Amino acid sequence: MNILMLLYKDIHYDARVKREALALAEAGHFVYISCVKEYKEPAPFLHKNIKLLHVAISVKSMKASITQQEMKSSKKSILKNILVWTVRRPIIKIVKDYLAYYEYYKKVKVLVKDIEVDVIHCHDLNTLWQGSMLSEDLLAKLIYDSHEIFNEMAGRNKLDRIVGYRMEKQLFRKVDYVVTVNSYLRDYLFERNGEKPSILIQNIPLVNEQQMSKTEVPATWNYNFGQDDVILLYQGGFSPYRGLELIIQSMEKLPKNYKLVLIGSGVLKDELEELVRTLNLSEKVFFHDQVPSDELIYYTRQAHIGLVMYEKVSKNNYYSTPNKIFEYIQAGIPAVSSNHPGKSVIIDEYKTGVLAEETVDGIVKGINEVVNNYRYYQQNCLNAGKVLTWEDESKKLIELYKGLVR
Repeated sequence: MNILMLLYKDIHYDARVKREALALAEAGHFVYISCVKEYKEPAPFLHKNIKLLHVAISVKSMKASITQQEMKSSKKSILKNILVWTVRRPIIKIVKDYLAYYEYYKKVKVLVKDIEVDVIHCHDLNTLWQGSMLSEDLLAKLIYDSHEIFNEMAGRNKLDRIVGYRMEKQLFRKVDYVVTVNSYLRDYLFERNGEKPSILIQNIPLVNEQQMSKTEVPATWNYNFGQDDVILLYQGGFSPYRGLELIIQSMEKLPKNYKLVLIGSGVLKDELEELVRTLNLSEKVFFHDQVPSDELIYYTRQAHIGLVMYEKVSKNNYYSTPNKIFEYIQAGIPAVSSNHPGKSVIIDEYKTGVLAEETVDGIVKGINEVVNNYRYYQQNCLNAGKVLTWEDESKKLIELYKGLVR
C-alpha cells in the first residue's frame, strides 16, 4: 500500500510522525512523507520504504529569512517592525496561512502525480484541508491524525479558532478514520464534529536495547555537575503557558545543589534567559539546544526528575498528554507535572511522579516529594516502561491499515 503522510513542518524533530512512518514501512507499506523544508541540515534516513518529499513554502521561507536577519542584528528597522506587525494581524494571518496551505497542496499534488496513493494520512488540522483535496484528486482514503486540539493551541487568536473549528467540522465529514493520542482528545473531537471510526495511539518513544545500554554522556552535556547535584529537566518547545517561568522561579527556593537544564528552542528563549539573569540563577539554570528525537533519550537519562508544568489556559494544555511524559518514563526518571486529565491519566495510574499545583510553591513541593521517595517513583517508571511500549502502540496502527485496503 502507498501511504502519503502530510506534515506541515520539517521532519527532523517530529518523533511521532517518524515512529508511525517507520512502523508502517516495516509492515511492508511504502510511505511518502511530504514535509515543509525548514532546516538546512539533511533530513534523517528512516527506512528504505520511506521517501521524504520536501516542499518549500514561500511564507515559511520569508519568515525564516526575517528571523535569521533579526538574530544577526540587535536593532530592527522600522520597515521590518511594520512588516512583522502587519502579518500578525488576525485577518492578514488567516489569508497568509490559507494561501500557504494552498501552495503546499499544489506542490504536493505535483510531487505525487505519478504515484498511486492509497491513503492520505494528515498529521494535525493544518494539513487536513490539503489532505481532503488530495484524497478526492487521488481517490484515496483519508486519515486525520490529531496530535492535539489544534484550535486551542497557544498563540491562536479568536479568529483563528472560529475559522479553524468551522473548517474542522466541515472536513471531518470526509475523514475515513481518526487517530489521536488519548480518550479526552477523541471525545472532544467527537463532541464537536460527530463520531468516526477511531484508534488511540499514545506518544510512547521508540527505544531499543542499544539505546538503553549506552552509558556514555553526550558530548554537549558538559555542565560539570557534582555527584550530589539533583538534576531537573524540561525538554520541548519554549512556548507560552508551559510553566517555564514558574519552573525557573522555583529554582530560587531550592537548595544550591538543585540544577535545571532546559532542552529545546522557541519564541520564549530570549525572555527565559533574561529571567535567569535577573534572578541570578546562571549557576543553577542551563539551556541546551534542541536535539534530534532519536538522540533525546541519552540526554533525558542524565537527569533525576522531569518537569511537565503546562498551565491550565486552554483545553489543549488541559487534555494533552505531552510526549515528554512517556520520554521521562522510558528514561526511568520520575516526573513532576501539572494536575490535568491528559497527564494524570498516565502519572497517577502508574505512579510515575507527582501531580503538582501550577505555582512556584507547588512545583517545589512536588520536587521535594519525589526526592524524598525517589526509589519508589523511579521503580514505578521502570515498571511502567515495560508496559507502555511503542511496539504495542504500533500494532494498533498496522491493524488499522490492514482494514484500509482499496
